[in-house]
Amino acid sequence: MPFWTAITSSLKSLSTRAPGVASVPKPLEDARSFPTSGFKTIEDDQAIEEEELPDYQAHRFYPVRLGEVFQSRYQIVAKLGFGSSSTSWLARDLRDHQYVALKVYVHTSSHRGRGNIRRLLDSFEITGEHGKHLVLVFEAAQMSLRDMKLVFRPEGFDEDFVRGAITELLQALDFLHTHGEVVHTDVHPGNMLLGAYDNQMFEKLEEMEFASPVPRKPITPTRTIYLSRLMRPKEGPMLLSDFGEARIGPGPHGGDIMPLEYRAPETLLYIGWSYPVDIWSVGLTAWDLLEPRKLFTARDDDGDLYDAAHLAQLIAALGPPPPEFLARNPERKADFWDEHAAGNWLGLAPIPDGRTMEALESRLENNSGFLRFIRRALTWMPEQRATAKDLLQDPWLTGRKLKGLY
Repeated sequence: MPFWTAITSSLKSLSTRAPGVASVPKPLEDARSFPTSGFKTIEDDQAIEEEELPDYQAHRFYPVRLGEVFQSRYQIVAKLGFGSSSTSWLARDLRDHQYVALKVYVHTSSHRGRGNIRRLLDSFEITGEHGKHLVLVFEAAQMSLRDMKLVFRPEGFDEDFVRGAITELLQALDFLHTHGEVVHTDVHPGNMLLGAYDNQMFEKLEEMEFASPVPRKPITPTRTIYLSRLMRPKEGPMLLSDFGEARIGPGPHGGDIMPLEYRAPETLLYIGWSYPVDIWSVGLTAWDLLEPRKLFTARDDDGDLYDAAHLAQLIAALGPPPPEFLARNPERKADFWDEHAAGNWLGLAPIPDGRTMEALESRLENNSGFLRFIRRALTWMPEQRATAKDLLQDPWLTGRKLKGLY
């Protein structure tokens, strides 16, 4: 299924049935009994998975169990991963005879996504000991590009792979920005998933649980923490996922968004933001997929994380911000720059040496086209960033050569 087809079909009604056409009920599969022995038990004093999150509180997470069936329909067959607001699981849909992914949210979070590209199939609530948990049922997908890089390509992906991934990401964002009027706000490799051309490929994960049960850590009689399953990725359509922080309309919008290291200049200066924050993320995503080191860490040389250190790195890579940009929020400007019209850096964090794009880029024999693309996405002034449609025509993506560029 081509990626563009995946985008357009995913934004249609959640029902894929034509109006007036009755569906033929399928026989309900029997739930399977999962192994109760034959697995490694992890010691109580060893923190694993979500327990390693800095703000982890057990009572906020619903204690999903392998083999558990939700809605008399979705049987949990493998754990796929976790985050600060949810755990993710592969489930067998006993009614429709296919694999789906369940995202089980902590009971204090809410899902504000109003559009999606990764197809949403169903949603429901479950009640745990400490409150209600939202469960979203998505089409099953493979691992994220972030996890693929971490496991298989820590030195970075090949340039051609990055070109393909960024092209598909820009197609998705062009559709969202121009047709859906949606700002995603959370674009990064962790939210770019490989889809599946064949849903039955996930059967392998289920069978692995019977052949070699995953290690787990019993906490209480009702709570067990499982290790996540990994599967070597196969070719599939690219899916932009996780619209939990998406905003509808061009804005300007306000509030904290984006992972800390991905925050665009306008968010750091508390200026209203819109579609260009997604373009800033495209530039950093392209960099992170290609390079082993991040362009911006938002940390100083001692490893301390704070906005001044982040801004200092931006200055090192992009040069000082234009005075007209700083003038958009004089109070915030005064936290980091003096009263001079051009704004002299107060030095709350040192501007690091050797953090130019040219110095940090380490993979390409000829990086001029790539760096030109990055500079079109990473600009201080949001309105000077190229649009997704513009970047789709960039010579680095299309392979066209410009005089003097190569």
